[in-house]
Amino acid sequence: MVPELKDLSQEEQLKEMKRMWEQRRPGAVDRRTRGYEKKIRMRQCVKDIGKYSFPHRTVEKWNALDYGIVTAHRVHSFKGKLDKRRYGDKTL
Repeated sequence: MVPELKDLSQEEQLKEMKRMWEQRRPGAVDRRTRGYEKKIRMRQCVKDIGKYSFPHRTVEKWNALDYGIVTAHRVHSFKGKLDKRRYGDKTL
């Protein structure tokens, strides 16, 4: 419950909350995703074999990627953006 809206009726509260949601900052990040919606949750590992396994290392690197790279529409553009981030403007 939002304390500022406690004196309003339920319908008015819903309207006000919808208005507040629509006026949100355009680049605001949702607390659940903290970046972009395609982040992967990492498993908790106790043993070293789990900590240093391929999936665990891959999840860390995937979650570190920029939003523009992850949301590429085609594999070719994904690879191009990834190479640009990795090597900068230098050619391979």
